[in-house]
Amino acid sequence: MNRSLGGIKIRLFLTCWLIFIIHFATDFVREHYLVLSIVEDFSFRLDKYVGVHPDIFEIPNQGAYHGANPGASMIAAIPYFVFKPVVNFIADHYSTKAGQGIRREDGAVYKDHRQARVRFYKQIRERSLDIKFGLVGIVTMVFCMAPLSALSAVTMFQVMARLGLSNWLSIWMALLYALGTPIFFRTGYLNQNLMVGIFGFMAFSQLWRAGEERRERIWLQFGVAGFLGGLAVLCDYSGLVPLILLYGYGVLRRVNSVPFSQALKESLGYFGGAIGPILLLWFYQWMSFGHPFYPGQHYMPPVEWIDIGYQGFGLPSGELVLILLFDLRFGLFVCSPILLLAFLTPIFKRGNRNLVPFRETMFILLFFIIFTLFSSCIQYSRLHWVTGIRYIVPIIPFLFVLTACVMVRMPTVIAYGLAILAFAESWSMSMVRRVGVPEEGVIDSVVRVIFDGFQLPWLDTLSKMSTQYAPFLAGHNLSPLPLFVLWAFFIYGVWRIKLPWENLAKEIITPVKSKSLPRTFNSLTQKGNE
Repeated sequence: MNRSLGGIKIRLFLTCWLIFIIHFATDFVREHYLVLSIVEDFSFRLDKYVGVHPDIFEIPNQGAYHGANPGASMIAAIPYFVFKPVVNFIADHYSTKAGQGIRREDGAVYKDHRQARVRFYKQIRERSLDIKFGLVGIVTMVFCMAPLSALSAVTMFQVMARLGLSNWLSIWMALLYALGTPIFFRTGYLNQNLMVGIFGFMAFSQLWRAGEERRERIWLQFGVAGFLGGLAVLCDYSGLVPLILLYGYGVLRRVNSVPFSQALKESLGYFGGAIGPILLLWFYQWMSFGHPFYPGQHYMPPVEWIDIGYQGFGLPSGELVLILLFDLRFGLFVCSPILLLAFLTPIFKRGNRNLVPFRETMFILLFFIIFTLFSSCIQYSRLHWVTGIRYIVPIIPFLFVLTACVMVRMPTVIAYGLAILAFAESWSMSMVRRVGVPEEGVIDSVVRVIFDGFQLPWLDTLSKMSTQYAPFLAGHNLSPLPLFVLWAFFIYGVWRIKLPWENLAKEIITPVKSKSLPRTFNSLTQKGNE
């Protein structure tokens, strides 16, 4: 059975990874500049990119930096380090052609109504960085963000299976999490907020298991969870919320099996795991700003809302809570209405029909409340329209656990209908990406798909600048349908190809006859594990 589960996890990972990478978004964000500096200059300084990105600022006599934590850039620097020779070869080859006059001299044509993006493209093209930036974006998404999100889907599968769902239903719930929530949208390019959610959720899964592990393995479980929590902080200071709450949850979870004093001793492994990433964060701040404990935001130049609280971080705001959750452009429950089902959990609890244990349910709801309040302290939440739903993303994996367990208690027709609607909205957001304009949001993405058909963000970007790179495509509407068909064959092959150690394919993809479909998802929890 373990080998079979291993095969499912590999196939699930590859399926999510393939779907994520074909929806690559071409956004080049501030974290990418630090990736370049780390790999190419072995430095944290961003002097070469001053004036290219608004979040890069200069400190007199110290150089230029950005205000975000470095974790996402440090992690993404690993695949870029591996593929740097390839990236440089392609970029240099293109530059050589440009020097021979093959490159067009009619300017940087980028047909987009968002003028900030047009100006950015002209800047990087003038510096001959356009090809390199594009390739770095591809490498960091394909070999960093997409694998991390795919791993989080595998973690969701494990959690669903632990709750008693069949393998079949656990797979579909993991896919709904990955493709039916803003996880899909955020995976499109390098993003530290999604990393906070992924690492926090993986740590939660580790600690959930810790209550069931043998004593000699508890230190390892706590250590891994602590390391993941530390990585969340390295990526963003909002990671302090899961880091602290998860420690408390881990201790209480362990108290079920051992005395409180012993649980505290065993939990020391959590601090041992967390200290490494946190020391790395302090080292970065010391090397960059001269002080290990002041965050990058401490040195930011004055911007709008910076006068509120500490550098724009003030007291919780009811207005910002409503914005984060219900704004039509980026609100959590607007981008993913299906997550509202999580709050029906108490109804099922009263009838003893909730699959999630009481302690885990309370932790998830408490985490949602505290993280939302924390995010409402950040005045820059008002700027979400620039990139879409962001600060609140770490809540999604946790809420989805409760959402999934509510769905399995629903009539099948209703649950399937909600799942299809969730996927349709999430896919539309990931294809169209209507961000960067204050008055446009989620509905605009859905409308664009309905009236203009299927799209891919990178294909759309290529069509807007085809004059420079693919003049033969100019004036043509590029359809992604051939690519979707090709990818469907790839995914079919993932589930059909026999792995060296097993033959799982028939078991996983054999269709269930319609007459045997259960009336509710709940009956599926009794099948597939027998």
